[in-house]
Amino acid sequence: MRPPSPQQQKVLERLREYLARTGETPELSAFARSLGIHYVSLKQHLLALDEKGYLHFESRGRGRSPRLRLAGAVTGVPLLGEIPAGPLGDPAAHAEGVLNLAGLAPGRFALRVDGDSMADLFQPGDLVILERRAPERDGEVCAVRVDDDEVTLKHVDRLGDGELALRPHNPAYPVLQVDAERVQVDGVYRGLLRGEPIRSLLQDLD
Repeated sequence: MRPPSPQQQKVLERLREYLARTGETPELSAFARSLGIHYVSLKQHLLALDEKGYLHFESRGRGRSPRLRLAGAVTGVPLLGEIPAGPLGDPAAHAEGVLNLAGLAPGRFALRVDGDSMADLFQPGDLVILERRAPERDGEVCAVRVDDDEVTLKHVDRLGDGELALRPHNPAYPVLQVDAERVQVDGVYRGLLRGEPIRSLLQDLD
């Protein structure tokens, strides 16, 4: 396999970082802008990387986005670390791997549950699958970030007067009332993995 040029190597590394973070390949026009290069230049680099065997670039004709697949890469749902299901805690987000889950819409990611404030819905060690969107109704389980540096997994209810209730499922924990302006919803709960299936679905990024 011929080595990539320095610019091709930069494109390849950024593609791998994006895949590790999101579990999918980027929209190429936006990706070109993030690299500070023209789309035509990006396409030339991708075609060269295709020829050298680092990825597969499939053009689908005028007006259609090309398909892009990194050689040896596993696409799926990225596991981005732990989230406290208890009191507000520091985020521990780091890409541990990718869950080989086919057929899910883009924008999904997984977090490992730490704590029991959401028992008996979730147990410590469970993986929750979340969708990057705002909640559509009261009571949805969300991964929320308060003041940009503390995170938790809770039901989210709107209270009026610009406040949100972050409500545990476990009655042993208190409901937190927080100014909505202090809260960012990172994702809304869509599914759960527990026990042995996690080991078979989780693949390392290396």
